[in-house]
Amino acid sequence: MMVLTPEQIIAANKANLETLNSLTKNAFVGVEKLLELNLQVVKTVIHEHLEHIQATANVKDAQTLLSMQAQFLQPFAEKMTSYSRHLQNISNETQSAMRSTAQEEMRARSTNLKNLVSEISTTPPTSGEQMVGSIKQAIANANQVYEYSQQAIQQVIEISSQQRQTLKDTAFKVSEEFSKLTTKK
Repeated sequence: MMVLTPEQIIAANKANLETLNSLTKNAFVGVEKLLELNLQVVKTVIHEHLEHIQATANVKDAQTLLSMQAQFLQPFAEKMTSYSRHLQNISNETQSAMRSTAQEEMRARSTNLKNLVSEISTTPPTSGEQMVGSIKQAIANANQVYEYSQQAIQQVIEISSQQRQTLKDTAFKVSEEFSKLTTKK
């Protein structure tokens, strides 16, 4: 008869927690990289904006000011493209790390399931229900880890998309404000 011992149940639960911990760490590394990128973008924007304000402070004619404004806004699309590439890289790295963790866990679960089937075949159980219950538990554990990994991956993708959209919205607002300023003069 195949019965899961308390030690086996504890080991399975511990493995589940370790996998969840690893997936959570992967997600936080991605969020951390995203925050670092956004902080760098904010610092750069503030620095460039202050430099531009200082440069335009002593301008005496509208034509020169408009020219300076145009030069200031010109690299904007290139910077947005670069930012989008960085976001995509962070997203890809995070997804890859989480996928790798999930795959490792699935391999471990598969090996455990094979070992369980092997053990069951060498020691015939007295109760079919216990055997079925053990197999169902092993499959449920594997499915749970897979679901957790998919949820974590989806959360990172959503955060990345929200950040990208927020930056685009902010960039367009800044661009509109500059356009308003340059058309007034």
